Amino acid sequence: MPGVCSDPNFFETTVEPLLAAGREGDLCEWLKKNGLIAKEQKCPNNECLTTEKMQWHRARVVDKFNWVCLECKKKVPARHGSFFADFKCELGYALRVIDSWCKNMPLSDVSGEGRTKVNVAKRIYNGCAQVAEWQLKKIVGDFKLGGTDVVVIVDVFPDGNMSLEVPTTSHNNNFSKRVLCIADTAHVPVRVWASLLDGSNKENSKIVEMVKNHVMLGSTIVTNEMLYPLLHNLPGIGEVISTEALMNLDINHDHKSLKNLETIWATTVEACIQLQDMSTTHAEQHLYELQWRQMYGFIALPSMIQQIVEYTAYNNPICPPLPSIWPTN
Repeated sequence: MPGVCSDPNFFETTVEPLLAAGREGDLCEWLKKNGLIAKEQKCPNNECLTTEKMQWHRARVVDKFNWVCLECKKKVPARHGSFFADFKCELGYALRVIDSWCKNMPLSDVSGEGRTKVNVAKRIYNGCAQVAEWQLKKIVGDFKLGGTDVVVIVDVFPDGNMSLEVPTTSHNNNFSKRVLCIADTAHVPVRVWASLLDGSNKENSKIVEMVKNHVMLGSTIVTNEMLYPLLHNLPGIGEVISTEALMNLDINHDHKSLKNLETIWATTVEACIQLQDMSTTHAEQHLYELQWRQMYGFIALPSMIQQIVEYTAYNNPICPPLPSIWPTN
């Protein structure tokens, strides 16, 4: 992603030092510089006649600073109109939770003690998920996978060849949600597109349409024996190979092909198991998160920060557009 910081340790090298006690002013200036909170504010009091901008003042509040109108004395929080506006926590804590979401850490590992912190962390996680979903829908065209001579794997969880062992759930292995998964092996880690299947009698035709919509012409498709009859005559596809045919080539039946597939699908299988207990809406959101993390992987936090800036500007038309966090050159 051009223009985004490529430091894989961005949180540790850039953000974390600003979270030390006594550096609240430096943190706020960094947030302002990068568009995460406003650089200036106008007085929101309709009865105030001043044309002057509000002043930045130190205050006895959680952010240690706020905006003050010198005319009517109206005060506005430092985070007013920002992604952080509705989170009742320190700005530093919010940034730590965003980093944890990017690293796919369980909520229980990051929320700390107390119901309040748990609820705040959950809301921040939901906010990040909304930004990720918005970003993926915005760039939906980028989910054309494969290309000439690129191997694309198409499978269905839990019916196909995504794992050596039959996956288990807390409900007697009753997988109520089936997922079509498409992996582009030209990326490291592999880039995955996934979608819930509805189990209707039109499911096969929908699978074909989804593959046609998301796999580029010239790709080589590897798929399981159930999908092979549906896909082997797709126009424009270079070649379609069944995973069973690959496994027949394994020396001494060592399951090398299946082990390779299991490695490729590991993160996706984990996500598919997790979503079994979710509502359909949350399951779809979970798949968006999976795809987002696999797309932005090593630059997840700087990418999320940039997208938060863009998302906030897009959804808050009363505020002027915020600048991009990264220079373009």
